[in-house]
Amino acid sequence: MTEAPVLDAGIEYPTSDGRPVAESPLHYACLTDVAHVLREHFKSRPGAYVGSNMLVYDDPDHARRHLSPDIFVAFGVESRQRKIYKLWEDECPAFVLEVTSGSTRLEDERKKARYSRWGVNEYFLYDPGGEYLTPALQGFEMIGGNYRAMDPRVLPNGKPGFASGALGLGLFDDVAGLRFLDPETGRVPLTPTEEAAARAEFEVRVAEAEKRASVAEKRVMAETARRRELEARLADLESRSAEGDAP
Repeated sequence: MTEAPVLDAGIEYPTSDGRPVAESPLHYACLTDVAHVLREHFKSRPGAYVGSNMLVYDDPDHARRHLSPDIFVAFGVESRQRKIYKLWEDECPAFVLEVTSGSTRLEDERKKARYSRWGVNEYFLYDPGGEYLTPALQGFEMIGGNYRAMDPRVLPNGKPGFASGALGLGLFDDVAGLRFLDPETGRVPLTPTEEAAARAEFEVRVAEAEKRASVAEKRVMAETARRRELEARLADLESRSAEGDAP
């Protein structure tokens, strides 16, 4: 179902460019994982907005002049739902990530030039299939109005990666894909699949603990019943002995 365009001062701004969300299942999984992780991380931070596969317009007079960053993060914006993102109404994104491939590399280079003109502080490229980027994760930061390649560093968890000043997070490429590191907690946020697995494991452990507790409770109850039975027998024997000793 195609969404209706956004009307603004009589101008219709399309909400979709008609292209698929991602080039392949691998790219789609990366996009959804990154969007989930960043939304969860920034959900309690006022003014933080995480957009994914959303049309971003930079000129109110040109309804066809837009880009669709795979992932972007902006700060200091109103917390509300949006169908499109308009730079003349909201802050420019501070961070953009393109999940790239050999077939999109030329488009990503064109996007990079536009992001530079917008004033996006950090621009990252990630090639989940390892098709053409070496290394698969590359970062660029705005210096003097132009992008400069960021120097990789060893993150606090010992992994080589990049420290994003815009996000306050570390980024690194792992066997499980693109990951983020919270330097304050040392935690690597879980993907939705990992969260589901963790919940399932927790539920299994709770069930096992309840089962052990139930078995232990039944054992205690049985031991208590036996002790009461023995106490009753002892009391009966003592009573009979007292009756026998009576003159």
